[in-house]
Amino acid sequence: MTAFRPGPDREQPEDLLQHACTLVRLCGRDSAIAVMFLALVLVGTVTRLAAGLPGPAALALLPVLAGSFAVSAGYAVRSRRTLVRVLGDVRGRTGSPVDPGAPWTPFGSAVALDDRVRDVELRRLLSAAHRCGELSWQAVAWSVATGVLFLFWTLAAAMAGG
Repeated sequence: MTAFRPGPDREQPEDLLQHACTLVRLCGRDSAIAVMFLALVLVGTVTRLAAGLPGPAALALLPVLAGSFAVSAGYAVRSRRTLVRVLGDVRGRTGSPVDPGAPWTPFGSAVALDDRVRDVELRRLLSAAHRCGELSWQAVAWSVATGVLFLFWTLAAAMAGG
């Protein structure tokens, strides 16, 4: 993803809003991908452990697998919490309703914000969307690493005869 910096006086509020919406959609998609990888790893690990304890090599790799899983899940949770916190901050500063179903429409019809305040809030929302996108991308990267570690763990368990 490239940075969005069109230059002074060329940014329109609609462009900032559209860019933030795109980032939030990508963030949600990335988080969903990470969660699916983690769910597959969790189900596979629990199924394998339910069949009996694996050998010592597999048991030695289990904490590494669990650590990678925890890091990925942590990034996914931080991404969501960052987004919710920023939306709450916008609501607190502007008094405008923020609909969780459509989070990038912070300006309610009953509240008229001047252009300066609107632009500052849109830039804050865009910045938060960038942070959330980075966190969700980290969650995907760690979930893929967790999947690879799961494959090694499964091979170690199979080689140990367990």
